[in-house]
Amino acid sequence: MQDNLNTNGPLQDDLSFKEIVSRIRDMLVFLWGYKVSLSLITVLCAAIGFGYAHFRRSISYTSHLTFAVEEKSGGNAFSGLATQFGLDLGGGGSGLFSTDNLMLLLRSKRIIQQALLTPLEELDGEILANVYIRDNKKEQLKSGQIKLFDVGKIREDFSRKEDSLLMLIGISVQNNVLIEKIDKKSSILHLQVSAGNEYWAYLMSKLLIQQATELYLDLKVGKTKRTAVLLEARADSVKRELDAAMGSAAIESDQNQSIILMRARVPAAKKQIKIQILTTMYGELLKNLELTRFTLDREEPVIEIIDTPTMPLSVNGKGRITLAAFCGFFSLVFASSYLLIRRHLMS
Repeated sequence: MQDNLNTNGPLQDDLSFKEIVSRIRDMLVFLWGYKVSLSLITVLCAAIGFGYAHFRRSISYTSHLTFAVEEKSGGNAFSGLATQFGLDLGGGGSGLFSTDNLMLLLRSKRIIQQALLTPLEELDGEILANVYIRDNKKEQLKSGQIKLFDVGKIREDFSRKEDSLLMLIGISVQNNVLIEKIDKKSSILHLQVSAGNEYWAYLMSKLLIQQATELYLDLKVGKTKRTAVLLEARADSVKRELDAAMGSAAIESDQNQSIILMRARVPAAKKQIKIQILTTMYGELLKNLELTRFTLDREEPVIEIIDTPTMPLSVNGKGRITLAAFCGFFSLVFASSYLLIRRHLMS
């Protein structure tokens, strides 16, 4: 009994396989009878796909940029030391400047509009907003419904119509900007900008990170930077006054060499006192300036670019050949399935 089972099993499998091969051969022979019709349908659909891709295709380019954010902290010791000298160095607020908030900042209306209105040397002083209008608003531009933005015009001087146009462009750009973390636990961020104009997407991604970095640093350490600039200007002013006072005192000292009366030496003594005061002021200003610079260096976050976008950019969307092959193959499968199903129902 066992031998019979072992003998019949392989035969049944073999026959089953032969039946499958026979049915496949039968279907192929049946479809071969419609080879002309199937060929015409395939060629026609492939041509339709090629034409659609050529005239109506929507291909976009994506610019990729990767960067990391390193937070620094000045520490309470330095803040306390600065307070002893009467300085408020700002900074702090690490919660406000997390990578999550920076991700929101990159897609904010302010950053995108600033990037759109920034003149670029790569475009001979043109702005990205005007390039966007020429690429995507051709009909409205020709009909006079909209106009190009005046390069260098102050944002506050924009008309209501210009504000509306800029807002619409900004929303469209915002929908094509993606910012995400490479890993949930890391501070490395990945920025993607997609557009139909390859060079526009390339420039926009670089400009976005530039504008966001400037605003990010201004919010983070802007007050400390302004304090440093103020101290530096004050130190230069005191230094010039000190140099002038020392020169004037030296001239008067030379003129008073042969004077015996003490009252004639009073102006020279006053100038010496002024020199001492200015010297003390200058020393204190230099000390506070160095302290501010040191604190600024410790608190300023470092935004390090890891991968910059390079031309040519990655292409999104199907090409003409790809779409033609896809349409031709799909039509062939669909037509063949229809013929086989109809044959099965009729039999």
